[in-house]
Amino acid sequence: MVAIDWRAAGYDFEHGASRARLMREYLRRAALWVAELRKDGPRPFFGAGDPDHWPFFDIAARVDPRVRAEEAIAARLDAFLSEHASGFLVGTVCRAALHWASLSDESLARYPHLPDPFEPLVLLLERGGGFSIENGFIDFVAHRVRLTRWEDHVTAPPIAFLTRDALDALDALDAE
Repeated sequence: MVAIDWRAAGYDFEHGASRARLMREYLRRAALWVAELRKDGPRPFFGAGDPDHWPFFDIAARVDPRVRAEEAIAARLDAFLSEHASGFLVGTVCRAALHWASLSDESLARYPHLPDPFEPLVLLLERGGGFSIENGFIDFVAHRVRLTRWEDHVTAPPIAFLTRDALDALDALDAE
């Protein structure tokens, strides 16, 4: 998370297209995880059906509730976020990604067919800091992504490449 340039407000315009596409990819991946984890039983799934919790929630807690990030690392993240991050929502995302990174291969062995849900979000943040939710949209100033139910994202096409060059090319197309 320290690679995030929180001061880069201009990236809302420069990297807006790629950041919006990365958010769509996160929504798709998170929806795949919700669909898979709902198969485990009737236990409520982090309020994923609740608009107050979808789409940003702690997937790692459902995969293996025994696994949490080390307390010292979580405290360092919280201190860093309180000084640099743009709001509660970004902090929620960063904490969930930290817990995800703490999962072992053993914890994830039951789900070898599912992608890392947080990879697109971390890339999104590295390409220009935060975002907000307003009026049913995830807002990146010059670009927006409609916030819909998780079920709406399960069949979305995946992003082809998450490389810096591919994301820069997407932004270049948008600038034309």
